[in-house]
Amino acid sequence: MDRFAFLMQQEIELRLPIYVSGAGHWDNQETIVRPEGFPLFQWLHCAAGEGELKVAGESSRVREGTGFFLYPNEPHEYRAISEPWEIYWIVFGGELAEPLARLAGLTRSGVYSVTDDGLIRHIQNALTLASAGKPLAGLECSKLVYMLLIDIMKCITVDRPSVEQNYMRLQPVFEYMELHYDRKITLEELADVMGVSIQHLCLLFRKIVKTRPIEYLNQLRIHKSKGMMLRDRDARISEIARKVGLDAPGYFSTLFKRVEGMTPEAFRKISGVR
Repeated sequence: MDRFAFLMQQEIELRLPIYVSGAGHWDNQETIVRPEGFPLFQWLHCAAGEGELKVAGESSRVREGTGFFLYPNEPHEYRAISEPWEIYWIVFGGELAEPLARLAGLTRSGVYSVTDDGLIRHIQNALTLASAGKPLAGLECSKLVYMLLIDIMKCITVDRPSVEQNYMRLQPVFEYMELHYDRKITLEELADVMGVSIQHLCLLFRKIVKTRPIEYLNQLRIHKSKGMMLRDRDARISEIARKVGLDAPGYFSTLFKRVEGMTPEAFRKISGVR
């Protein structure tokens, strides 16, 4: 059935980095024509039927399992082609709305193919909260739209593999590092795990993880060392360094400070380890 709700927002909610203005569900979406656009960001998810979106001089089909994203104040129109055209929608804003949308892969207004039906659940939950009219429901809705964007980032497919698919390509290397971080690992070893050249391995890491393989490995080592320092309070820093594959305690301390912003000794102190 048709449902919609708009939040009566308090000042604290409007000051959030990202906030929800409203959410809804239409059994059969009517034709919408907005020559001046809409003042906030919108995500509309097609649950059934088929429609057409016109934006930025392009016309695109909106089929079941796809969604379309609209940037503020951009002229657009959309209409049903195959009825009933069932649509779930959510409207949001905030100073981090655009950066998070772009991070999720929503770089322009248009239609996006997604691979996770769970996206609708976030909109349904936001609609339930907004309809209840409880004080500060906007705080909970803010969390839901954040989760929606994170899930879109994981499953979106627009002229590129999804983030999850990209990470799966490097999964054998991640697993190898997890098993062997306690000793010296070379780029040649890591490239052999995938059966690619060193150059191609480095290219994949820069593209997918936004860092170099050895930098990622060293971050893993520092992460492991933090747990070791908390579990074994009597272990010397030099011993911890060797256990994570770094024979030089001085380099380990330098690397730890670069990653964590403090020395290993300072980390132990603020963590309650004497």
